[in-house]
Amino acid sequence: MYVPKHFEPSKPVNTLIEEVCFGTLVEYVDGALYAAHIPLHFDKNRKWAYGHLAKANELAAKWGSENSKNDALFVISGPSAYISSSWYATEEVPTYNYTAIQVKGTRRLRGRIETDDDLKRLVNYYEQKEPKGLTYDKYSPETLSQSRGVVGFSIEITSINAIEKLSQNRKEDQKTIIEQLENRCPEARRVAELMNKNK
Repeated sequence: MYVPKHFEPSKPVNTLIEEVCFGTLVEYVDGALYAAHIPLHFDKNRKWAYGHLAKANELAAKWGSENSKNDALFVISGPSAYISSSWYATEEVPTYNYTAIQVKGTRRLRGRIETDDDLKRLVNYYEQKEPKGLTYDKYSPETLSQSRGVVGFSIEITSINAIEKLSQNRKEDQKTIIEQLENRCPEARRVAELMNKNK
């Protein structure tokens, strides 16, 4: 991942990853690229991540045996917004402001018991925040049986890289850029929020 010096995150990259993140898992298998859009559950130290795919997913179908392992890339895209050159004090090319994280590691398959434990952690992570949340142990046997339709996996993380491209190189134009973004779509307003925090 190319990260110019002025777009490096101000915090350690492992602190930027939430406990659960939605992103794109990418693998190269049998001469072809495959991508799956899924949540991953990260451990506290950001050394391991856990997820699952439907067995019918084309990537999962390529995994084969329980001994399957492969290099994996997980991409987490944050908010992004177009930055018009008309917002600059002097003429310059337009660009995009955005944040992104790339997690690389080795993907391995998980056994049935491990996968069920992973699903329980993921469900409970969200359901415990709900006023009438339905934690994993409250599901009926019929509902729980649907877990047989997924294959679980872990990723042993080897690197985490992140970029926060938020016009840090255009200090003189930041106020105008933020004002423009605050009057646009919700995603653009999220970029403006990040820019304000990053000042």
